[in-house]
Amino acid sequence: MKAMLAKRLVADLMKWDMERATEEFAWLELMVDYKFDHYQGYGAGHRFFVHLLQWISSFKTEADRECAYALLRKRLIYVSQREMHHLVNLSWPKIAGEMRSAIARRLGMPVYQVSQLPEARRQLEVMQARTLYVGVSDGARIDVFRRYNEGAISNEQVVPMAEISANKQMSLCKKLQERLKDLGATEPADFEWVCLIDDFSGSGTSSIRFDEEVAAWDGKVVKFIKDNAQQTGHPFISKDAHILVHHYLASAWAAQQVTKLLGEYQAQQGGFTFIPSFSHVLPADIKIDAQVDPALEALLKARYDPSIETKHTKRDIWMGYKQCGLPLVLDHNAPNNSLATLWARSDPKKEQYIAANHMSPLFPRRQRHSDAR
Repeated sequence: MKAMLAKRLVADLMKWDMERATEEFAWLELMVDYKFDHYQGYGAGHRFFVHLLQWISSFKTEADRECAYALLRKRLIYVSQREMHHLVNLSWPKIAGEMRSAIARRLGMPVYQVSQLPEARRQLEVMQARTLYVGVSDGARIDVFRRYNEGAISNEQVVPMAEISANKQMSLCKKLQERLKDLGATEPADFEWVCLIDDFSGSGTSSIRFDEEVAAWDGKVVKFIKDNAQQTGHPFISKDAHILVHHYLASAWAAQQVTKLLGEYQAQQGGFTFIPSFSHVLPADIKIDAQVDPALEALLKARYDPSIETKHTKRDIWMGYKQCGLPLVLDHNAPNNSLATLWARSDPKKEQYIAANHMSPLFPRRQRHSDAR
């Protein structure tokens, strides 16, 4: 009943005649059934059409509503759970391909010959046994990754979090020693490959960045190295290990930045080889900016409420964190790199709240970092 009422009110707000309403709701209902109603950021009993009504009502003129609706209709990229799981499934071929390339370089041979030479096959098998897979965020779906690759990797090679205790490290190495013994291998029982797996990168900064204020490297990759690869005592990660940083999905800018910064970090660190990897990189032309869509950019800026800002997002994020301008929503959460109008909710309690620009999200974001209130 709520959805039916919301649809009628949306049609009234948009001033759609019967023909236009029939066309638009046919598309909307398809997307709602297939994708939008399954958004995990909605609370119990919440559905898309109610959020659509609240969102479209926040734009005050008919022209602004048409501009906002065009964002939903023509520009929005919504990655469903099924599509994300497909990207998870694409990860192992990408990772295995990097390993084959590494064996080919080591033996000075073409990649296609790795499966033909017995010694190359043996080294590849040992390399895959000496690989650790680490989920570095909640969205990494490391359980799904493990299930999709049953037989190729063992449970003792998968870790669901980046902070690995000393006891867990020792247990992982013990299991690795058993696998090497089963293979008849004499290589050390430490990990020569570590795959750090994450779901999405919009700007690249969460993975790796150089903090100019303190002149130091930071990010998930750097923290993992400091916490797990620079420990004294029992061996865990080889001194010359390959650290593969894999994202299921990334913006074109993030892929470029992660690749560039990993190269710079490797040059300063020495020892480790850092490899960027992506199941899929979004095309650069999806980004919204003043050149691509000046009317939409102007609307988002004019209808911006600074009360959505936190100390983590910084200021002026109408185009998203780091002004990435992505019209993107993931099934489990909307990235803060996406256009703020898609995910941000105004906070009337904040001093900088602008009531006239109150923002109601179409796909409410569950914040990983929040200011204390």
